[in-house]
Amino acid sequence: MADHIFMAEVVQPVLIKDGGLFLVCRADGEITAECGSGFGLFHRDTRYLSRYELRIGGAATLKLMSSAARGSQSVHDLTNDVVRQLGGAPLDVQSLGVRLDRTVDGESLVLTDRLVIRNFTSYPVTFRLSILIDALFEDLFELRGAKGARRGPTREAIASEHGLVFRYRGADKVDRELEVAFSRSATPRSRRGARLAEFDFALESQASEALTVTFTIREVGAPKAAPPPAPAFYDGVKVESDNAVLNVVADRSFRDLIMLRTGLEDNFIAGGMPWFVSPFGRDSILAALQTLAFDPRPAEGVARLFAVYQGKRHDPETGEQPGKIHHELRLGAMAHLDEVPHRPSYTSVDSTPLYLILIGQHARWTGSLGLFRELRPAIDAALAWMDGDGDSDRDGYLDYTGDTPEGPINQGWKDSSFGIPRKDGGVPKSPIALCEVQGYVYLAKTLIAEALRANGDGTAADRLEAQAKKLREGFNRDFWMEDEGCYALALESGGRQVTVVTSNAGQALWSGIAEADKAARTADRLMAPDMNCGWGIRTLSEGAAAYNPLNYHLGCVWPFDNALIVGGLRRYGLDEAAVRVFGAVVDAGGHFALGRLPEFYVGFGREAGLFPARCPFAEPMQAWSAGAVPYMLTSLLGLTRVGEEIRMERPVLPAGVSRVALRGLTLGNARVDSELERGADGVLHRRVTTARETD
Repeated sequence: MADHIFMAEVVQPVLIKDGGLFLVCRADGEITAECGSGFGLFHRDTRYLSRYELRIGGAATLKLMSSAARGSQSVHDLTNDVVRQLGGAPLDVQSLGVRLDRTVDGESLVLTDRLVIRNFTSYPVTFRLSILIDALFEDLFELRGAKGARRGPTREAIASEHGLVFRYRGADKVDRELEVAFSRSATPRSRRGARLAEFDFALESQASEALTVTFTIREVGAPKAAPPPAPAFYDGVKVESDNAVLNVVADRSFRDLIMLRTGLEDNFIAGGMPWFVSPFGRDSILAALQTLAFDPRPAEGVARLFAVYQGKRHDPETGEQPGKIHHELRLGAMAHLDEVPHRPSYTSVDSTPLYLILIGQHARWTGSLGLFRELRPAIDAALAWMDGDGDSDRDGYLDYTGDTPEGPINQGWKDSSFGIPRKDGGVPKSPIALCEVQGYVYLAKTLIAEALRANGDGTAADRLEAQAKKLREGFNRDFWMEDEGCYALALESGGRQVTVVTSNAGQALWSGIAEADKAARTADRLMAPDMNCGWGIRTLSEGAAAYNPLNYHLGCVWPFDNALIVGGLRRYGLDEAAVRVFGAVVDAGGHFALGRLPEFYVGFGREAGLFPARCPFAEPMQAWSAGAVPYMLTSLLGLTRVGEEIRMERPVLPAGVSRVALRGLTLGNARVDSELERGADGVLHRRVTTARETD
């Protein structure tokens, strides 16, 4: 995300999604002008439904009793305030029950609302139901504060035989339409530019009546078509344990990942909701990587799709370079008109090595070189980019200069302009070589060398292994801070260390680039109170001049970051620390609504009786946050494929858990269950069973 684009805050939304169609609304089901700009019905980076307000008797918003959402459906139970009936008589509060059942259908591009209103009084009542609707067809980047958007020549709202039709001819020559159909006759009116539909009801005591409202999106002239619907990802996957909080957080994780399945040329995991329902570089890659053991199909979809958009030329505006993997792809009007660089943009230094890691890990887990062979041209191009354009000063480290006109200054996962500070709070000079990114390169070359050797290309494998070895040696020399007992955040211009202590060093353990003694000392440093807040590892040390535990990258806690750190701790046998970090993140998840880990949360120290808080402007649903707990579980259980079976290497159980089972793991054409249980004697018992064959 480029932080010059203002992000409107979306707090505690109800989220439903199917394919590329999704709705973000308040708990009472409404989309109002006061809600903030992130609410609405969205498709292809365009907000089709911009306003939706329900009123009875002209009164204020209906009162919420409860709401729930699952996948493509939500339910909202509402009731009335004190209102006037059609004849003027008062109607007491809570006399009516209003149930709103809502469904989105991504294949048909339809939102269906079914309202059932029941009279709970002992006498007949009459009242008027009003629905205020507007469709402004805003581009998502307009909502995020981008300037200079060209509007289309025409927008109109007209009454139709069955309801309303909103039409918009965009400046990008795409015709967009939202048709609203009512199941009963309505009286249409205009109000401050929006359209008001009114319905009169007369209900006997305990009687009910229904109203169905159907919103249908049509788009003519869009340059991309979605692929046919594919089977849902992660079907049959489940986490079972004797810890109720872990069960809730894990279940929510997979529900959110299923919801984020989206289609373009192939099916992939979108980055998050509401702002990142797109093929989003590192986010989509890491979510697929985190859940590879459960289902390899997301990894395959991401790998194939990203190969389509791999860089082919030099474009200083978008950051495109031959072989580079994209950062963000958008499909709205502003992208079509080249008003934003996300068509796609290539302003990330880490997407390319992470892409190679995904393909290498896919080959390792599935035991198949099919995807590797299919994408060999993309792999070779990505390797060439890392050794060429990706190393701007030719010092052997992958770096970035941040000199694209519209892209983020920083191009690692801490991509805010302030996310990479010196210890004194100053800004490093480019080119900047990030600590964790060198680890990604090391792991990428190691894994691709392994696949090359299995494919019979020993010469190329030898060359990559030699490069990886040289990189590891240089990294442990140039990035190590002896006085801190930790790796530096980065090297800035001239090879000078950016000496601040950050969570990035923990990701060096995940990749395996750290030497064993330095890994142990780094782990101790990360577990110190200035880094470990009790709810997870902070992004930045409490002792740094730039520390701010409320801020995006300066001291808050990111679940995905902690998940990679747990994987790194396990890699080096630092199991006690891994268990502590896992427990902290799961505990935090238990305090958020629905057990959903947000994009990041406040890094205040843990205190008895206080709970972790969501940071302002944190994305409410993020793919790599959803993948964090599943990935940490596979790390703690030590799941690995050996030949034609799954094994658990050095498994450990989290604190407060005596039994955990991962059901529906994928092994070739079979579904495998993996269970770990602590017996009465304290001994861990392992069970791996083949459950059933897949289609």
